[in-house]
Amino acid sequence: MFNPTPAIAGWFGYPLELDDRLRLIRQAGFESVLLWWAYESAYEPPIPQKCEAAARHGLSVENAHLQFEKMNSIWLDGIEGESYSDELARLVADAGVYSVPTLVIHLTRTSTPPPFTEVGFNRFMRLVETAEKAGVRLAFENLTYVNRLYEFIRRVDSHMVGVCFDSGHNHCRHPERRVCRDFADRIFAVHLHDNDGLNDKHWIPFDGNDDWDNIRSEILASSYTGAWSLEVEHPMTDKFGKSIASREDDPYFGMGAEEYLARAFEAHRRLIDGKVK
Repeated sequence: MFNPTPAIAGWFGYPLELDDRLRLIRQAGFESVLLWWAYESAYEPPIPQKCEAAARHGLSVENAHLQFEKMNSIWLDGIEGESYSDELARLVADAGVYSVPTLVIHLTRTSTPPPFTEVGFNRFMRLVETAEKAGVRLAFENLTYVNRLYEFIRRVDSHMVGVCFDSGHNHCRHPERRVCRDFADRIFAVHLHDNDGLNDKHWIPFDGNDDWDNIRSEILASSYTGAWSLEVEHPMTDKFGKSIASREDDPYFGMGAEEYLARAFEAHRRLIDGKVK
């Protein structure tokens, strides 16, 4: 029976402690959370504590998002790329230790990454080897420079390597490419969010102008059977979580975290039920 787990990113734009965010996420009705997978990050405790917090609030962790700040260095010869590659490998191994089955991973950083190099490809293949040993699937995300994804996936033959379909990126960065359709048999994760077709705004579905009937149809036509994860984010908040954007710039103007999550959950339910028009 078609009833994907309602999931949302642990960071949704309100600068609250992770424990408070997870509590509110569960109260809103979500059953799974997309965690940020890094050793150090703002508003996030260490990996063991965040996994324990998710379990304490009754939230599964079907996938987590691997850090990507220095990802371009992977493609360049030198010690920085080698060091960062080693750090990513440790994080992949840790995902196996904490029973996180899938990691979402970027191939590049920014819209003008370094060229495809054998040095970079070999470093990513070492990550793939680590993932195979750890029993962790790697879901490579469609980014602004989407050709890198197509080139990389074409060269990799591993049952642990697939694609994270990001609907918002597809809409505003490369609408001419239908990523979910093109990789229908290798979708390992989905990131769902809306925008105006121009900028990557991470709005709640139906608050922009993306074609959700088509998105829904493409996911259903793929082999993907996991959680449908919202990767949404309140655009601008102060340290108390209150909007500091103008009403014209912010469709969630004045919303507190609970109201925002309720709106997100309702959009998720609407998408699952097929009430997209």
